[in-house]
Amino acid sequence: MQLLLSSKKYQLILVLILISAPLLTGAFQHLQAGGPIQKKNVLLIIADDLTATALGCYGNRQCRTPHIDKLASRGIRFENAYCQFPVCGPSRAAMMSGMYCQNIGVIGNGASDRFTANLGNRPSLGQHFKNHGWYSARVSKIYHMRVPGDITAGVDGPDHKASWDDAFNCQGPEWMSAGKHEHLSNEKLKRIPEQHYKLGFGGAFYTVRTQSAAGDFQPDKIAADKAIQLLKSNKNSPFFIAVGFVRPHVPLVAPEKYFEDYPASNLSLPEKIQNDWQDIPKAGISKNTKSIGLNDQIGKQKKILQAYYASVAYMDHQVGRVLTELDRLGLRNNTIVIFKSDHGYHLGEHDFWQKMSLHEESTRIPLIVSMPGGSHAGKSSCLVEAIDLFPTLSAICGIPIPEHCQGKDLRRVLQNPNHKVRDTAYCMTGRGHMIRSSRWAYIQYKDGSNELYDMKNDPQQITNLANAASHRTTLNQMKTILADKLQSFAGPD
Repeated sequence: MQLLLSSKKYQLILVLILISAPLLTGAFQHLQAGGPIQKKNVLLIIADDLTATALGCYGNRQCRTPHIDKLASRGIRFENAYCQFPVCGPSRAAMMSGMYCQNIGVIGNGASDRFTANLGNRPSLGQHFKNHGWYSARVSKIYHMRVPGDITAGVDGPDHKASWDDAFNCQGPEWMSAGKHEHLSNEKLKRIPEQHYKLGFGGAFYTVRTQSAAGDFQPDKIAADKAIQLLKSNKNSPFFIAVGFVRPHVPLVAPEKYFEDYPASNLSLPEKIQNDWQDIPKAGISKNTKSIGLNDQIGKQKKILQAYYASVAYMDHQVGRVLTELDRLGLRNNTIVIFKSDHGYHLGEHDFWQKMSLHEESTRIPLIVSMPGGSHAGKSSCLVEAIDLFPTLSAICGIPIPEHCQGKDLRRVLQNPNHKVRDTAYCMTGRGHMIRSSRWAYIQYKDGSNELYDMKNDPQQITNLANAASHRTTLNQMKTILADKLQSFAGPD
């Protein structure tokens, strides 16, 4: 009798084991797919000189960016993300260090060479992942590179070598590309192929419609090719791969077919406001139609818009190639994908062009974060800064956030887009500072002049309220907020 009971007892245990086995296996597989057993990958994609307003997912109805738009549909699109400096070198130094420009000591492109020495023993973003067991790689421009000089030379620029296990430059002909050329602004250009600096091409609106339909030999196609190769070779190990695309930075180079998609005569320029500069201080007047030879040249301005959109569409195609490969390899379910720009860009708003101003179009950036599997999709209007990426990615991937990071962890925003992590966003240039609250944008220049805009009722920043008696209280409040922010920095303002 005892033997029979024991036998039935063991039979019951065996049945329970058989029933539980699939559940246990599923749980184990779940842990491997998205839990702590398997490290999450990071794919960071950075475009150069890209304004958010050029993307379909941010409301543009002229330029077509289907691949970036698709990424936005399965991620969080940040509507109010800001760079720390609207110029390539310092904005990238801030993002990669997780520190404000004053603290990392890179204030201007010319100071980019100081990044490595100033960072010292503190890890950069790529280095932090490398130190914790991720394969870390740079493809093309992540830290500052002179475009076109460093691209035509195929050199590193002021890179931070400790950030990477591997770094790949993407040499291309840029302004020397075969095709139809046009110089639309008034710079004096030096056409010396053997010389890579002081050519005058760095800020010139110079366009090239290349003969190659696929954009062969162009740095962005080469970058996409290399990124695809790295995804294939590292699909079985955790990676932090940063991919830099140089378009739509000038020179605006893209295949002819992309130009044909945007006939200049069909494009609409930003609305011109009569006496727009009347309430903008002299210090706030940026690179503009008059200074670069585009004043009353509507035909030229539309040609610039055509070339810019062509370059954006071409860059979008390369982004699509990389993301398609990520999907094909089955890596999307364990990869955090970030798409962003280094800073914003003026395309004729206020008759301003390019970057370097503290107005909205120059300081605001596109920022899309797509979590593994496309979970938590939506848009967020909360204020964020580029330096928030360092602590956010560290926290998501289970890595301790370094003490030197000054950004905010955005994990709760990624789970709930309505969550708020900061009350203000900050940006600076050599001329002054910008502080942005949910309602107000305040700009203060070193000469004492200032600007105040109601971003709820005047998002295009048409009316400067800094001298309005009815807004004196708000002006003083924003001055105090900015002063407190500057006081918090370790270095000089």
